[in-house]
Amino acid sequence: MDKRIIQDLKNTWRNVNQATIGFANSVPSANWSSRPFAPRFKAFAWEFACLTRTRMCYLKALRTGILKFSPQEDILDKQTLLNFPKNEIVTQLQKLAREILSEITKIDSPQSVKLIYWLFQHERLHHGKLILYHSQAGFKLPKSFVKTWGESNFIKAQK
Repeated sequence: MDKRIIQDLKNTWRNVNQATIGFANSVPSANWSSRPFAPRFKAFAWEFACLTRTRMCYLKALRTGILKFSPQEDILDKQTLLNFPKNEIVTQLQKLAREILSEITKIDSPQSVKLIYWLFQHERLHHGKLILYHSQAGFKLPKSFVKTWGESNFIKAQK
């Protein structure tokens, strides 16, 4: 595989992960299970449980070539992950990010590149939802996310 493609994938993954971790860290633990748009959308905890489980599924797919979201013995379900405290979810996300980064360095097929792009798209979809959640809850957007998308795209709060 072209080394430039691999480097671009690694850089993009680092950027996506930094934003995801930034969003998780910017949610106060007391609000982790809150639903800013109840009953329409899920809780912050659900969003991060989904991100964690999805990373597990994509990591397994990068290793096996088979992407499955159905129940699997070696992958936790969202309901189980919903019971994890915020700090454990953040730790899991960080661990999975390192493992995915390691797998990116081994990519040798267009199919694996597609898997990584799909993972990026999934995480960015959650970032869009988390922008709305943060706005509704009155939380600041993480600097890592604002920096990525250009600070001029976000209005600074009036004092």
